[in-house]
Formats: sequence, C-alpha cells, structure tokens
Amino acid sequence: KITYSTSGMITCETPVGLKGGFVYLDIASVGATINVMLAAALAEGTTVIENAAREPHIVDMACFLNACGAKIEGQGSTVIRVQGVERLHGCEYAVMPDRIEAGTFLIAAGVTGGELLLKNCPINDMSAVVDKLRSAGMVIEETPEGVLAKCGENGLKGVKVNTRPHPGFPTD
Repeated sequence: KITYSTSGMITCETPVGLKGGFVYLDIASVGATINVMLAAALAEGTTVIENAAREPHIVDMACFLNACGAKIEGQGSTVIRVQGVERLHGCEYAVMPDRIEAGTFLIAAGVTGGELLLKNCPINDMSAVVDKLRSAGMVIEETPEGVLAKCGENGLKGVKVNTRPHPGFPTD
C-alpha cells in the first residue's frame, strides 16, 4: 500500500515485510542508493543494487550502517550487496567531512582573493574540484595543518566545467 501526504511524504507498507531482491538504478543516484541500502539493511534476504552511486558519502553511510550491525559490501563500486539483518543497534560514529562543503570554501577563497586554511579537508575525494581550481589559477597545497587555498599571483581565469558522477566534478 502506498500513500502520499500533502507535505510530500510517501509511505509504503507491505503485509509481508521487506524482501531482498535485485534493484537496478537507471541513474546512479545518491539518494536512491542510500534509500535502497537503508531499506535493504532490514529486509529479509539479500539485496543487490546495480548502478549504485559511488560517492564517498555512500561509502560512509554503508560503514555507519555496518557499525550498527548491517551487512553491506561493495560500497564505492557500482554493485552493492546488502544481506538483511533482523535488527540494527546504536554505535558511536564520526561522519566524514563533506567534500561539497569543503569545495565551496575553496572556491570562496579564490573568488574573494582571500586565503584559507581548511582543516580536516577530504582532499583525496576532491581531485576533480582541486584540478579545476588549480587550472583556474588557484594555489591549493596540502600542509601539516590542513589544505591551504588562495588565489594565484595572476588572479583567476575562466575554465570549462563539466559535471559528472563521482569521481568527476560534482553537480552540487
């Protein structure tokens, strides 16, 4: 049974509970991948997600769910397997730094002509963004204190940006 609320919430109910199965995502969607992983974690049996999103926060979500007792493997690849468990439990978990937010701060340093030291920056997950910013004239360096970003001596220049799924330049 599917119901739709006026606020946009969709509620799905089944009299037999969730059953594992095969899910092919036409588009490698972050939201869809996360939602299928969440449902599959408590579904009976195994769920295989093909064409899954590969973003770092998909991997982080799977690691968090695994820390809560889920059985997820393949995160970071296009095929994720989830073996449903009866229940999840709490845990202590540190969520990874947000690469989109970090990229926004790096861009802000360039467009304002400022200098920024960004601590705990997930630079290894941001190669497409860092490469484009360097091409545009920014200086971005890893230091023991964090990532230092500033506008280069010759200022910034326009560059062509094409967005792509991870590990490409993010749409956000």
